[in-house]
Amino acid sequence: MLATVLVLEAILQCLPVSSGLRLENSDPQIPFRRYLAYQSYVYSYGWALNNARSGVINAQGASNSRDFKDGAAVLVLGDSFVESLMLDYSDTMQGQLEHALGGGVYAAGNSGNGLADTLAMARYYLPRVHPRTVVLFVDGSNLATLLEPAKRGHNQIEAGPVGLHMVHTPYMEPKMKRVVSYSALARYCYYNLKLPDWLSSTLRRKSRPQAAPLPVRDTAALALVLDYYLTQLRAIEGSSKVQFLFLVDGERGLLYDARKGEPSWQVGDRAFFLDRLKRHGYAAIDMQTVFARHWAAQRERMDFAPMDAHWNKVSHTLAAQQILSRLK
Repeated sequence: MLATVLVLEAILQCLPVSSGLRLENSDPQIPFRRYLAYQSYVYSYGWALNNARSGVINAQGASNSRDFKDGAAVLVLGDSFVESLMLDYSDTMQGQLEHALGGGVYAAGNSGNGLADTLAMARYYLPRVHPRTVVLFVDGSNLATLLEPAKRGHNQIEAGPVGLHMVHTPYMEPKMKRVVSYSALARYCYYNLKLPDWLSSTLRRKSRPQAAPLPVRDTAALALVLDYYLTQLRAIEGSSKVQFLFLVDGERGLLYDARKGEPSWQVGDRAFFLDRLKRHGYAAIDMQTVFARHWAAQRERMDFAPMDAHWNKVSHTLAAQQILSRLK
């Protein structure tokens, strides 16, 4: 068994096994997730190491972005769709925007980021890079988890004695992570095979009652938190002339197959969010209509599904075109 493990380790060391990325410890001064600056990384997906990519993290701890400088034209904030480890920089929306505008486009995204995280990032970066436009990416998970407790390194909007406020859950790197990450076999099991996720989901299925009712969404609480988030963005604007532009993901799975496709938004969430944006006077790019037009004309998939639901180059190109048409 030991010999087998050693042979597997030697083989995987020569292959593009996902390297994972080390995170900076978060604190109240910089209360959001970011990677250690200037670290190299390798990305691949699944047991067959599909779609292998490599890159380097920038000075601000973000992937697929130039180092931030003051006087930005566009700042893109979001989650793993903005992070885009599965794409080369030139294929991302920020890469294409930079090419079109001749520079001044930066992006900060991290896996699992929610609306509260983009609010914290906007508060931190706007006084430092003074962007003319901030693009805020929103997908179905952002609404689905809006009322859930924040995971390590993330933020949550919760109620307190004096009303709603932001709460940050600090991230501290486990001491064993750096040691274990040297093993390609350990990284293959964790990042490529996702064994911990598979085990936890299997245990949840076994412990869950067969006919458990779905939890009831607290729509009033959802509206309250969303209103706080959008109001706080207005407060950040101050006397500046920054333009906030929301980029809202569409239902690609249902577009490909309305009967068998997996929805990425909970029922009613997209319409609810777009209505809230309209009430607060924010501009929004609804990618659902853009995706529908493209699918009808080209029959070209816009993600890596079923392997990976993240946007591919096609979606990023469509998004970049839409953003360019909305820039002041």
